[in-house]
Amino acid sequence: MATSPDGGKTGTGCAAPDGDGYGDDYEDARPTRRERLKAWGPLLVPVVVFGTIAAFVFGGIADLFRTTHAPDYSASSCSPSDPHKVLVEVTTGATGKAIGDALFNAGVVRSTQAFVDAAGHNLAARDISTGTYRVCPRISAATAITELLNPANLSPDSLLEIRPGDYSWETLHALAKKRGWDKDDLQQLIDTNQIGLPAWSKSADGHWTAEGMLEPGRYTLTSSDTPQSVLTAMVTARVAELTKAGLTAKAATLKCAPARACTPEEALTIASLAEAEVTRAEPDGREVSEAVQNRLSRGDFVGVDATTKYWLSLQAGKRVAVTAREVSDPTDPYATGGHKGLPPTPVSIPSAQMVAAVLTPATERWYYWCASGAGTKFFKESEKAQFEQTCLSH
Repeated sequence: MATSPDGGKTGTGCAAPDGDGYGDDYEDARPTRRERLKAWGPLLVPVVVFGTIAAFVFGGIADLFRTTHAPDYSASSCSPSDPHKVLVEVTTGATGKAIGDALFNAGVVRSTQAFVDAAGHNLAARDISTGTYRVCPRISAATAITELLNPANLSPDSLLEIRPGDYSWETLHALAKKRGWDKDDLQQLIDTNQIGLPAWSKSADGHWTAEGMLEPGRYTLTSSDTPQSVLTAMVTARVAELTKAGLTAKAATLKCAPARACTPEEALTIASLAEAEVTRAEPDGREVSEAVQNRLSRGDFVGVDATTKYWLSLQAGKRVAVTAREVSDPTDPYATGGHKGLPPTPVSIPSAQMVAAVLTPATERWYYWCASGAGTKFFKESEKAQFEQTCLSH
């Protein structure tokens, strides 16, 4: 057998008939399998494309029918006075799922996923605050979000508000009552300074004091809070405000004795006096600050009833009224009419505005003052007779 130049084998020149009686010429004329596929190619492409599209469409429809929404209730309203409300706690740093779990476990929403889905469609859900809420049961997840965004639904036991003019010991009593904590344990944290009090925050006899050192504001409480964590947060916030006001540096520019500047604790005490004595920081706080310093620099009695009221209220466990005799009682360490100088500790929680005012006292030579229906009246040292007639003749 001869070999072709390209390596293929060639015949002898005689074509032997095949089994069907046709020669090689006809066999070569028949399309091969590859050629037959090429011929169908233009038709196969549309079939494959449309078949694929149909498969996707069918698959999509099938998925559509397979998709189900998370179980949810339909109720979209809740009466504020509904007696069946349940407690739901939102802990610090809780995720959407954690909040959904809490709602589901309390019987508020029908499923955790319903809440997660609703929160995903409502950006306001990010503003849900820490606390324990009173919420109606069996409401839609969307409604549950609305309920948790309403501060009125916070349980009173999870809220604590500190206002300027409050006593710190009142806050300790409120904490003990709301959380079931022991008041002695709270006081022990203060006495041993486990709450971050600054080095200067001590009474005149060297004991740690939290009076005036708890930052005013609204606090939410949860079961994860401890007495130490709550008091530390309040003190940390207060120290930040006092640092911002420049308390330490500015206290050194104030006069708390004939030949001595004020300590930061004494400056805070003057601010607490002003908070208890007047109704506005500007300009009354600046004027009280000047009057108190003028008395202290002359070695005179400060002589205000706010200090005595603080001490007697602390002994009674509630706020009490005081008499002129009690203000001058020498046996009372807080009686500034019976002892010269400032009381041993601050006598209220002053606002940031009052602290700032006291640290920038007036320069009008004020020495006396008294509150009246028209506001606070101030008098100079030379106006003592007018002061007594206006303020002490009643």
